Amino acid sequence: MRQGFFRRNATMVIVLGLIAVLGVIGWITMGQQPFVRTALSGLTIGALYFMVASGLTLIFGLMDVLNFAHGTMFMLGAYLGWQFYTNPTFLFGLFPLVLALLAGLVTSPILRGAFMHLKVSEKAQKTIQTAVALTGIAVIVLAVRGLDILGLAKTAMVATMTMGNPLAEASAQEPLALFWFRPVLMFIAGLLLATASARPGDQTQVVYASDKRRAWIITGSLLVLTVIATVFRESAPNAVLLWNGNLRFFAALVVGALCGAGLGAAVEVSLIRPLYIRPLYQVIVTLGLAYVLRETIQVLWDPLAYQMTRPPMFSQPGKAENILAWFSGQNLTVDVLGVTFPSYRLFIIVLGVLMVIALGLLMNYSRLGMIIRAGVQDRTMVEALGINVRRVFTIVFMLGAGLAALGGIGAAPFIPVQPNMGDAFQLQAFIVVVIGGMGSYSGAAIGALLLGLARAFGDYLALKYSLSPAIAEASTVIIMAIVLLVRPAGLFGKKE
Repeated sequence: MRQGFFRRNATMVIVLGLIAVLGVIGWITMGQQPFVRTALSGLTIGALYFMVASGLTLIFGLMDVLNFAHGTMFMLGAYLGWQFYTNPTFLFGLFPLVLALLAGLVTSPILRGAFMHLKVSEKAQKTIQTAVALTGIAVIVLAVRGLDILGLAKTAMVATMTMGNPLAEASAQEPLALFWFRPVLMFIAGLLLATASARPGDQTQVVYASDKRRAWIITGSLLVLTVIATVFRESAPNAVLLWNGNLRFFAALVVGALCGAGLGAAVEVSLIRPLYIRPLYQVIVTLGLAYVLRETIQVLWDPLAYQMTRPPMFSQPGKAENILAWFSGQNLTVDVLGVTFPSYRLFIIVLGVLMVIALGLLMNYSRLGMIIRAGVQDRTMVEALGINVRRVFTIVFMLGAGLAALGGIGAAPFIPVQPNMGDAFQLQAFIVVVIGGMGSYSGAAIGALLLGLARAFGDYLALKYSLSPAIAEASTVIIMAIVLLVRPAGLFGKKE
């Protein structure tokens, strides 16, 4: 059994052993404090790389989709987390509209069953789809017409730049008497778009009763949430800002990750799903989406860099003598093996480790993980077993986008929040995926660890010997080249 374990995990054992040997050499040659400080910095960077790369590798491994907008999800997560933590007026102002639109969209199975028996020619079907979809888009424009979206977005920006009281900077929401029709119009728009996606007159479709029941339940739940969000959208921002800063920060992590996952689902259903047989179009669409989202962010919050304030539990003056002392003092820095290191960066390392464990449990001990792993190996067989592969694709895309957004929120307190912040992480995430192997989450973890450490030690060498800072960036590419020379499919990738 022991031989079987090492045989199955030979690559991982060798790589981790090599890292350990290099670590011992680094400890001896660099000295304790420089080595520990550099290693911790590398682990921090590696944790962020993993949160971006893990979703990217699962999306490509299962769906064969190169998502060039993945780094944008990282950036959006940072902005959404910063917005919620600093002043959530913008999010609460738009939340009812998003819920109402979703409530309309999820009625697609119901409408498909209602309209599939219409006797319409194929040419007329396309005409109806286009007309209904355009009408739905027009209704969305009508629903948001006159709404001060820019004013809502600027609330967090003003509070950050003036260092003022976020409560005082809260922008007044539109009165309910003037706002109520907007969710109604968004729901109608969702119904129209769902009708277009239902392909009226297409009798080749199959609609299951279970899908209809699920659609009714979800639609009803979303409509109830829409009413609640509409009623409390004026008071909710102030209530959230009165929360303890630590609670608000962890809520921002959850909200940002969920928003990223929701956006990922919308992108997969509306943009990626129609292009599965056209890989080149996928690249073009995701590149275009990244550009559009980046420009939208600049319109909403200007092309400036903002810094999200650290939560109180990581910002108290002084240094904790050890990790246990930090729990009582909640200091800005912690003594780790004689090195003063920011406590928040230790939190990022812990968050990365927790994500590795959570993803490992999901992939190895859940039905969804089993389906994903089987789909990476043989997608045709999974489809033959009667599994709804489309739904699995959507879930995987949601998971990937949510992880990237979570990484962005985690990075916001120590990396400037700006429109281009996701570009560098996306590039490194692609390198991580290539090193680890397409479709391997364990490969993403090892690749992120390697690249994070390489980047940190490259920066250390460049600073110590007055070398060009580009040596740190080059080190990641060199590692990728070496791995590909030895194992063209990556460390844990399957051989074609």
